[in-house]
Amino acid sequence: MWKLKNNLGIPLGITFMAVFVLIARCLSPYFDGASWYLLSSFQRLLFFAFELHIFLKLFKKGSVKEVIHLRNFKAGIYCGSGIFVYIVFYLITYCWIGAKSWVNTTVPILLSCLILQQFTTGLWEELTFRVFICEGYYQESARTAKKRLLYSSISFLIFGAAHAIESSSQEQALYRFIITGVWGFIFATVYLHTHSFLAAAFLHFFSDIFLNLGTFIEEWNNSFALTILDNYVQWIVLGILFVIGIIVAIKEPISEWPSFLNQKENYYEGIVNRKI
Repeated sequence: MWKLKNNLGIPLGITFMAVFVLIARCLSPYFDGASWYLLSSFQRLLFFAFELHIFLKLFKKGSVKEVIHLRNFKAGIYCGSGIFVYIVFYLITYCWIGAKSWVNTTVPILLSCLILQQFTTGLWEELTFRVFICEGYYQESARTAKKRLLYSSISFLIFGAAHAIESSSQEQALYRFIITGVWGFIFATVYLHTHSFLAAAFLHFFSDIFLNLGTFIEEWNNSFALTILDNYVQWIVLGILFVIGIIVAIKEPISEWPSFLNQKENYYEGIVNRKI
């Protein structure tokens, strides 16, 4: 049964996102270039620290290690490995075939935009849109495939909507909603399968480095190949990633670390009792 108290992370995540966007809009007219990327990164880091504190208190977590740990990290990267296929597609389609000329920019702007901002984005967005949104699943006694699909779908809707609100047209909003929604779905399935925040955050950070290269393309080469790849092949690749995400969500997730500890404690307790 859906319990509101177990899913307070969902309205909280939406609220944090709304406040973040409001503050960013108020600040953006006064900053530009590397200074904006630095300020934006600092804002993400502040929100991450604040939200992490709220999460630990609200859901009565013992320590930060219950959220940020390396357990199942490699398994999480493996579950989201389809993302690397899309990255290759993106580089070939837009950065090689599509890019006719690039913006003449500076190293500080490139580093602050592609590294620092994307690193803090991976941390903040995965905490907000995956950890908070999906915590209700981990409050359930029966963690079924249907529930994993449900929470992944909620992540799809909220993550897609969060990136669509700043669009300049309905067509662009729908495009961004679907594209980012699929990414949100995939990150959620990785998190729900492994309970590894760091795996989802790393995949988010790593993919964003390459997916933001397009912002530095000054002029596009409107060729037939680009048209086919952009209008048709892109959706096929995204569809494949989405299907992989569904498969990951349906698969039995990796056993929880606390459960393993409990089994280990019971095992040693049994040995002690037999000796007694």
